[in-house]
Amino acid sequence: MTDKIKVGIWGLGRAGLNMHAAEIANYPEQFELHSGIDIDPARNQSLTDTYRVPTYTDEEAFLNDPEVELISIATRSPDHVAHCERALAAGKYVFLEKPLGLNYAEGKKLLALSQQYPGKLYPRQNRRFEAPFNHIQEIIASGILGEVYEIKLCRHSFQRRSDWQTIIECGGGQLNNWGPHIIDHALQFLDYKVSELWSDLKKVAALGNAEDHIKIVLKGESGRVVDLEISGGAALPQNEYTLFGSRGALTCQGDNIHLKYIDPKQVFQKTEAHAGTPSLAGGVSNAYADLEQIKWVEEDIKVAPSTPTEIHSIWSALYQSVREGIPFPIPMEQAVAVLKVTDEVKKGTAFTDV
Repeated sequence: MTDKIKVGIWGLGRAGLNMHAAEIANYPEQFELHSGIDIDPARNQSLTDTYRVPTYTDEEAFLNDPEVELISIATRSPDHVAHCERALAAGKYVFLEKPLGLNYAEGKKLLALSQQYPGKLYPRQNRRFEAPFNHIQEIIASGILGEVYEIKLCRHSFQRRSDWQTIIECGGGQLNNWGPHIIDHALQFLDYKVSELWSDLKKVAALGNAEDHIKIVLKGESGRVVDLEISGGAALPQNEYTLFGSRGALTCQGDNIHLKYIDPKQVFQKTEAHAGTPSLAGGVSNAYADLEQIKWVEEDIKVAPSTPTEIHSIWSALYQSVREGIPFPIPMEQAVAVLKVTDEVKKGTAFTDV
């Protein structure tokens, strides 16, 4: 029998009930859902009815429960940092939902807390474990696409959304909702070395006052460009991933990857372009193109990274870090780097935090 970690969930909304609590159930040998707390009595009752665990109405009593080792924070975004600090001060491990904070200043405070309480604070950047993201990283590393020079990341929908996640004063907006996931992916693809950033924010369909359409273009020091779009105002979704390389390309939607690349066995002759006048016929079959015929490979494959992973696999990594001392794969410095980008994107717009 493993040494289970007893978890208390702070905040029983969609994230706390439908994600945190439901995901813990996948790891019965590693975690035990012990209790929860929410300001809404109906949400407390939902946790008890579904998981047969007690709930609290008093925050201090919840924090000081000696049986709870780890507090999984899923409260509203503006409360994340304050609740994190209180849980750490109570001697608990903390699993902190995204956005970790509303701005880079809060991110730097979290970094200081992680140093004050070493090994206690874990960012819940769960889409780092997303299977397509990990499989695509493996394809890039394989070299079959050549030098990957441009990556497009999209998460599109069209929603006349009206909850607190659309209101700036509540910490809403797509930058705080989907932004932490996709910006994290972008920074991974650039090895956190960003030389240029361009962005645009819009409110298209949501009923609140926060942005629901994001366009960010990041250029890495390597020259690679990552173009990301997150939108609640895009009625025709594009592929979630599109990659262009010097020897091929890739698209991915859901668990389907489409590849087109030059046969790895094909080595082109060292020829040069000519400055002379081309024939009038033109076309890629003669004067406009290298006369070597490209041997293309085109295939459809299912997403299947070499190490099977799902977004809830972050709980396994969390357990291994707390109980076995294995380094958590998402350092706080990487998670906070997302907030630095978020600050740059919001700067000078109408969507700054109130």
